[in-house]
Amino acid sequence: MTLKTLSRPALGAALALSMLAAPQVLAGGPPPPAQEQPQKQTPLPPAPPRQETQPKIDVVFVLDTTGSMSGLIEGAKQKIFSIASRIAQGKPTPRVRVGMVAYRDVGDEYVTRWTDLTDDLDGVFTHLRQLRADGGGDTPEHVGRGLGEAVSKLSWDPGRETMKLIFLVGDAPPAQREKQWNFQHWVKRAAEQHIVVNTVRCGSDPETQTQWKYAAKTTDGLYESLEQSGGMAAVATPYDAELARVNAELARKTMYAGKKEAREANQARAGQMAELPAEAAAERIQFMKTTRGRGKGAAAAAVSSAPAPVQGAVDLTAQPEALAGVADDELPGELRALDTAGRAAKVKQLADERKALEEKAAKLAAERDTWRAKNVAEKQDAFDANVMKSVKAKAAAHGLSY
Repeated sequence: MTLKTLSRPALGAALALSMLAAPQVLAGGPPPPAQEQPQKQTPLPPAPPRQETQPKIDVVFVLDTTGSMSGLIEGAKQKIFSIASRIAQGKPTPRVRVGMVAYRDVGDEYVTRWTDLTDDLDGVFTHLRQLRADGGGDTPEHVGRGLGEAVSKLSWDPGRETMKLIFLVGDAPPAQREKQWNFQHWVKRAAEQHIVVNTVRCGSDPETQTQWKYAAKTTDGLYESLEQSGGMAAVATPYDAELARVNAELARKTMYAGKKEAREANQARAGQMAELPAEAAAERIQFMKTTRGRGKGAAAAAVSSAPAPVQGAVDLTAQPEALAGVADDELPGELRALDTAGRAAKVKQLADERKALEEKAAKLAAERDTWRAKNVAEKQDAFDANVMKSVKAKAAAHGLSY
């Protein structure tokens, strides 16, 4: 039966029944959906902490080591730890690597000697203290080869974000020697590799000034002219003598295991540390506390100032747990005559003594910093001050502040 077959009264009754059966139609919408049970929400894992990228600075000193440069070379030996320590005090703490190229000229004892970029400043100092100003005699020197080897042979960090600096220091202009070591060519290569060449002329030679200014301008560096000696002066503080004593004691609280040659090499480095002059010893401790601690979130007192082991040796006073795995013939002599318990006790004794010295060194270094900030005015016309001027000029572009 269809609607067409219904009579008018029947049709009205059918419509009335349909409205009673479905009142929601009159309400103007579909029936409400069935009530859904809320689903249990699985919490998201916490976001990993943001990893801050540690800024990087590669610094290479290209030094004229002919006879006329004796004052600056001796000053650099005194100031290398001070310079590195100040560079390392940027915020956030940068990773600092230092390299060095010494140059003379054809006919001298050597034309170049170089030390690759490294964060082992004790190793750089070992090479630096072996340098003696000698040779030369005629005005031009083999500057092109010194700069060229700095640009091409050292292991620069390839990242564009790394601050890459050369400090070219000398008192004589480039000699025109082999074509492959053309000075202007290597200046341009430095610029292509985003290496800034800061130039420091010692003395008053006009041709040196011309070439040094060219190198600085081409690579967006700074040019400075200083007195022949470099103008570096020692700055004594009331804390230096005690820091030097603590530094020497720390050097004696080291015990290295490894092959005979490795043990001897490491003990020689510790001996070198013990012989540092007071200011250099104080600055060395400050550098170690900064670079080994602040960048890694460690308290200064917990950071070792001892020379980092080289040639595969193990510093037992820093890693006493390594003692059990060391063969008898690789032990230091003072442990071989002892039994197992005696060896462990001796290493623990040295480790405890060194820990106490590290705490004292950290306290003295902090007090020394405070004293210097209040009492020492920086000598602006000195080599070390000019290094910091150049670093600060590039700091912001590399996420650093000083």
